[in-house]
Amino acid sequence: MPSKPRDRVGEIYGRLTVVRASERRTKSGNAYWWCRCSCGKEREVPGDKLSTNTARKKPVITACLLCSKELQVEGVCAKNDREERQRREDAKRQRDALKGHVPDRWLRLPLTDAHARELGQVLFFRGTSCLRGHLAPYRINGGCLACAGQTPSAHSALITNSPNSAESE
Repeated sequence: MPSKPRDRVGEIYGRLTVVRASERRTKSGNAYWWCRCSCGKEREVPGDKLSTNTARKKPVITACLLCSKELQVEGVCAKNDREERQRREDAKRQRDALKGHVPDRWLRLPLTDAHARELGQVLFFRGTSCLRGHLAPYRINGGCLACAGQTPSAHSALITNSPNSAESE
């Protein structure tokens, strides 16, 4: 017969507060606990999944099903926002270095594909070369316009206008 679990009633784990013990047990003998989320919903949670240890490798449950999905989505959105901000900063830095070397209309295009989608546009210009070495705007669905044959690459203009090209001839 399994041992009596320690009383966890009143303990708080993330958004969950332990309300009462359950009759159920896990296969390994751990007790289940009924927990109330801060949103008011109740959830039955195995005792081995309740922990405040953030460095723990074993998964923990800290909210009801609905709130845990919201927390997961918030975490992903925050990470994507940080990455998009970094991409835009990098694109702005690279484009600033290209002023006078590429057409001004390219510099007026959005910085990234996400930025172009926000503005309802199809083209964007990061200021980076594609895999084939072209320096040209991109379509949001992917693809360098120079690779598609729609726009000449600015790299050829950069090479012929650079001060080192006269020395190499």
